Amino acid sequence: MIRLFLALTLLLAPCSPLLAADNGLSGTLLVANRTGGSVSLYDLATETEITRLPIGDKVPHELTASPDGRWAVTSEYGGGSNPGQHLVVIDIPAAAIVRRIDLGPDTRPHSIVFLDDNRHVITTLERAEQIALVDIIDGEIVDTFATGGSDSHMVRLSPDNRHAFVAARGSGTLSKITLDGSELTSVIATGARAEGIAVSPDGERVWVANQDASTITAVDADAMEIVGVIGSIATNRVEFLPNGIAVIPGGMEDGADVRHITYFNGSTLAEVGHLALPGSTAFGTGVRLLAANNALFLADSALNEISAVVPAFVGERTVIAINPDNVDGMAWSPLRVTSVAGRPN
Repeated sequence: MIRLFLALTLLLAPCSPLLAADNGLSGTLLVANRTGGSVSLYDLATETEITRLPIGDKVPHELTASPDGRWAVTSEYGGGSNPGQHLVVIDIPAAAIVRRIDLGPDTRPHSIVFLDDNRHVITTLERAEQIALVDIIDGEIVDTFATGGSDSHMVRLSPDNRHAFVAARGSGTLSKITLDGSELTSVIATGARAEGIAVSPDGERVWVANQDASTITAVDADAMEIVGVIGSIATNRVEFLPNGIAVIPGGMEDGADVRHITYFNGSTLAEVGHLALPGSTAFGTGVRLLAANNALFLADSALNEISAVVPAFVGERTVIAINPDNVDGMAWSPLRVTSVAGRPN
């Protein structure tokens, strides 16, 4: 299989027409709209925006969904002089905001991930240089952990939920935090403006996208040692597919002629596939990634598109929605919305 991957170069054609019956997708895609401060819920089978939930002027950036698909959580990040301090809990089938959890002043939550129990999340508290363990049902902070980094922006969990890995933009570092407190936090330098982060499905590697260094650093998750570096890619996001292939949006740097998605073998760091995206850097640089539902979802703020590559590695790109509201984080639930309190704006 790996040999086949190494032989593939995926120069895909322009997006296929919006044929909902043919997209192979199901469930609900949630997206955080930075413009206007809201979360949209899309029914993937019909490619329809079911509703849009207002978050407020402390606009959301990131989203996560519980493993069972019942809950979604977004963070009030806010603007530079208007930081947020709440997590917002969404009942996905009911398409309703059910709770706002106050994390305190000078916190500015950003990235969020669910634990396997469908009840607890880990979120970065960017201003406090901490992560917090939060019970979304009781609506309270259970514990906090110092990250040892500056501007702690993105967090991901090990598959066994024992460790949290945090990328810190200000210090250009990766932190490993043991959530039961049995080990000291480990911190290593990965590169300038370390931001995007992903943990391999087997838990053996952590990849960090260092935007200002134009590098991707592969780290041994156990030893916290750098095992490889991919150069000449200026990006702030990276994602792993369930088969261990890493996905990186590239061609975003000044002077690039074309934007693209590149697939890499997560163990060898060898390039195994390539997907050309419409537009040059004149259109902007923002591409967010989500691997779910046998698809790779792309939120392209430059083209105002949400699209999906189905299947995630060898499929074609299909536009799901046109969304001009600067989509950032995304989350997927296998459940569909069963009741709607409001309608899209």
